[in-house]
Amino acid sequence: MPDDTPTPTPMRFFRACLLILGGIVALWLALELLAQFWGWVLLIVGIALAWWCAVVIYRYWWGRRF
Repeated sequence: MPDDTPTPTPMRFFRACLLILGGIVALWLALELLAQFWGWVLLIVGIALAWWCAVVIYRYWWGRRF
């Protein structure tokens, strides 16, 4: 027969604090990692945006002529 006693409030509070701390550490590590190569990310996004604009302009230009 399983034990259906509820978890004590201090234990739930402690687990919530650990989860929040883990989330903060994960966000901090993600930002530190992103800070190391954010310039490259912006360059890739800029190239992709320029390529997409070129394709849209090309399709619009050739679509109007016919």
